[in-house]
Amino acid sequence: MTSCAYLCATLCATLLSLPTLALASCPQPGQWWQAQAPLTNSELLNTASQQQVVLLGEQHDSLAHHRWQLHTLAGLHALRDDMVIGLEMLPRSAQPALDAWVAGDIDAPTLLEQTRWNDVWGFDPDLYMPILTFAKMAQIPLIALNIDASLRQQLVNEGWETVAAEERYAIPRPHPASEAYQTRLTDVFNQHDMGDDPDMLERFIQAQLTWDVAMAQRLAEAAKGGAFAVGLMGLGHITYNDGVPHQLAAMGIERTFSLLPWQQNDCPLPDPPLADAVFILANE
Repeated sequence: MTSCAYLCATLCATLLSLPTLALASCPQPGQWWQAQAPLTNSELLNTASQQQVVLLGEQHDSLAHHRWQLHTLAGLHALRDDMVIGLEMLPRSAQPALDAWVAGDIDAPTLLEQTRWNDVWGFDPDLYMPILTFAKMAQIPLIALNIDASLRQQLVNEGWETVAAEERYAIPRPHPASEAYQTRLTDVFNQHDMGDDPDMLERFIQAQLTWDVAMAQRLAEAAKGGAFAVGLMGLGHITYNDGVPHQLAAMGIERTFSLLPWQQNDCPLPDPPLADAVFILANE
């Protein structure tokens, strides 16, 4: 697993321990919940399909989360023929391979080789292959949202002014993080015993913001071009409208909808501000 993926996995694990909300009636597997109340599948999908950008969170190593993403993508595509699917997992350099895959010009092993999947992401590609195959079958464009680790490090360590706009894909400097987001990132930093160097903590936070703004910029570009952009990414980039939603808002994207899977655990639900809606998964 790459360090990039490891950080996101850590953020996801941290979110799984967030406070929950006790309810008078218990959520059931297969239900959508929004603001402490259940929604029908058609209500949720109709609302989501009217947005500019929809974000589907995941814990990267969870098969159930990827199955939920696939089913949600299929429901959204039934309502929006202009959908594109954005992938946190791959950097911009992988775009030619994604285009060739959707066009049917390369097979799965070649896709993984040309995208350098194991080097840039590292999680089991079999978890993602049903989604990639669905996109190919339905001819839904796939867009790489991320940037190479070397570019991210250069932007963080040397500054944005050192990299020409065309060399950083016209990605703007990130909008400052909210206080709550900085606190959560600081907690993750401290969990890994990285020391108490303020400069190192600041670089850590800036790396996360660079990651967020890179994905937001690519989704915003697609949405402003007229597409219905659906982004797949780790939970930590989505929750509480921080991360990618925060950067999208700074770019003028007014209609963003964040959806998360939630593993059923007795009766509680996550705090309502965690996402615009959550889907209840059965315990396995």
